[in-house]
Parts: sequence; C-alpha cells; structure tokens
Amino acid sequence: MEILVAVAIIAILAAGLYSVSNYLETQSKIKLTKSTIELLCTALEQYHDFNDSFPFVAGANYGRTGLQLGVHGTVWVNGGVIGDYNDIYSSSEALYYFLNQFPAGKKIVDSINRSLLTNKGDNGKEYFIDISGQRYLLIHIIDPWKYPLRYTYKQGDNFPIVISAGPDKDFNTPGDNISSR
Repeated sequence: MEILVAVAIIAILAAGLYSVSNYLETQSKIKLTKSTIELLCTALEQYHDFNDSFPFVAGANYGRTGLQLGVHGTVWVNGGVIGDYNDIYSSSEALYYFLNQFPAGKKIVDSINRSLLTNKGDNGKEYFIDISGQRYLLIHIIDPWKYPLRYTYKQGDNFPIVISAGPDKDFNTPGDNISSR
C-alpha cells in the first residue's frame, strides 16, 4: 500500500512539473516574440528617419496587397521577386529585405535571434530573390512557433503593425496574438 501511495505522489509531482515547464516555455517564447517585435519597430523607426517613409504599404492580407503584383501572381519589389502571391511569408520577407537596405536597419535586424530567421518555406525549399540579374537568399522573420510575422501598414497610418499569430498560429484568434500595438 505504501508503495502505491509513493508511486501516486511521484506521478502527481511529475504531471505538475510537466505543466509548469510547458507554461515557462510558452512564456519565454512570448517574451522572445515581444522583444523581436520591439527590435523590428526600432528598425522601422530608423528606416522612417532615413527614408522619410515606411518600407512599403501592406494591407492585412498577409501584407501582400500593397506590394506591386507582377506577372503570373508574382510579387515584385524594386524589380525583384519577393514571393508567390499565395505565400504567407510575403510581408515578412519584404520587411526583412527593406530593413536590410540601410546600415542602421541592417544592424538592428542582425541582432534578431537567428532561430527567428529562416530562408525555407513550409515545403522545406529555400527562397531566393532576383534583383537586377543577381540572386539573393530570401529571408523571412518567424516567431518561436515557426510561423511568419505579419507586417501591415496602410497609407496615412501613424505606424506599421507587426503581429505574431501566437502559440496557436492563428491570426483569427486575437486573444493570443502578439502585436506591436
């Protein structure tokens, strides 16, 4: 009987420890996401100071609506392919690309945790951008749950919005979304 009680106590303690560790992991991912969004907002402010405008106009539809649509649904920015029109990474890729185009932004973007930058899509293939005949690796910014951040900015708004879908990876459930607002 004593052995059964001891096993039951150990099982209860192990279950409690597991739930606490999951909670702590989620909280650390939320903090990492918030700090990354703060870095991106700082880079956006620097970009605005440098160029007297924000990188590009991007609506709520994954940030693609403000990007110039090229031939066959391909999104073009400054003559380079940013991604397929149906690509959920488009606004994240374009944001990374634009923030790397000036020294202060590049320095800030380089300080983002490397685990939150990737050049691979859901299919595992690398993305590239062709600008003026030169090929560049196309990087997108993701959150700790491996889902792309979303950049939105409408002409006339005071400041762009950078959003993570949060732990559930769903922008339609705003309760856990992490935003720059």
